Amino acid sequence: MRFITFLCCFLVVSMASARDFKVAVVDMQKLFNNYPGTDKAKKKLGDLEEKKKEDLADSEQELKDLQKDLSDTSLLSEKQKLKKGKLYGDKLQAYKQATEEVQKELMAAESEMTQTIVDQINKIVGIVAQGQGVDLVLDSSKTVFVKDSTDLTKEVLDQFKKTADSDSKDDLGSKK
Repeated sequence: MRFITFLCCFLVVSMASARDFKVAVVDMQKLFNNYPGTDKAKKKLGDLEEKKKEDLADSEQELKDLQKDLSDTSLLSEKQKLKKGKLYGDKLQAYKQATEEVQKELMAAESEMTQTIVDQINKIVGIVAQGQGVDLVLDSSKTVFVKDSTDLTKEVLDQFKKTADSDSKDDLGSKK
């Protein structure tokens, strides 16, 4: 009997506090695309990708040269053909392995940069939500329905601009 009474009291208290519960949503995709650090991260990732391609270019050219030598086999003896064929196979395998490593490295770098940006966005969303007395913030693209929710996307975008403006003022101040 005491347990039932306790449970009823708990439900009444829960329902009373739920009325004051404020839910908001944000469009994380829009926030990610408009975050000032996103373009910098994309450029940095693009530069890294270019550098890695340049690193692989020598191996790729070496493979093309070997393939050309193998296609012009009229000047080579059988022993030389086998030797060049084995060399080509070994170089091709090494090139494929290096390419896979580069792809893994680029994917890891992209994932790390994305996570860093999302963490920064989440921090700003938290600041905006606290300022507006919001108890829970959901990603609007992953939410089907929320009754009486507030969309904080615009406020977070405004906060991005304020942060970017203060960062540029800090940069100007440090150059003087």
